[in-house]
Amino acid sequence: MDTDLLVENKVDDGATLIRQLIRGQFAVTIAFWVKRTEAGLWYLYIATSSFRAEKLNEAYRIVYAALTEIPDCSVSPSEIKVITETDTIARDAVTLRDRNPNPIREPKHYHGRRIGNLATEELCIYPRRFPLDVREIPNGPWQVLISEFDDVWLTCDSEDDARTIAKARVLEEEALELRNSDEQLAAQLEKTADAMERYRMGFGSRSLRRRAEEVRQITHLKGTS
Repeated sequence: MDTDLLVENKVDDGATLIRQLIRGQFAVTIAFWVKRTEAGLWYLYIATSSFRAEKLNEAYRIVYAALTEIPDCSVSPSEIKVITETDTIARDAVTLRDRNPNPIREPKHYHGRRIGNLATEELCIYPRRFPLDVREIPNGPWQVLISEFDDVWLTCDSEDDARTIAKARVLEEEALELRNSDEQLAAQLEKTADAMERYRMGFGSRSLRRRAEEVRQITHLKGTS
């Protein structure tokens, strides 16, 4: 598989898989395609903080299940490698991705880099996509980080509310990049908007409702074409 074929057939489906996992609360620390010098084949690495090394079989099960939900996906299970976020491969890839002070917005290629114990001919690293942080106060409620700059946390009535609001940024990015109809995404945007409205986050709520309407319009146009 050469680089052009990777770009055409794999990168978009890999990004869709990452979004699918994040929707399901599977933490994706970093994801990237690797072409190893000794093999010449491409593999999609997904680093997660959701599972420890001894539980990666369960992580693979979740990833494979998400893969089956992507119609006509060009990524095969044999091309996927799940690792922990503490793996040196993941750590070096994060360092490489975040070295630029301006976060990357599109998958970026690197040549001849070594990450962890991997000598690579080429890397294709996805942009950073992550929900906002959530935390449980000891003997208290759940909170969601709503301002990273000044460390402001919103106290929620439930864990579900905190995790729903935490996904707002990822969902909005998905809506902005949407090329195909996605009723599930529209429904999740509406659910998140409802949660934000309950906590007086009016601006964010209105923005997500606009995105939901745009997604539904795409769905309608697809249905009438």
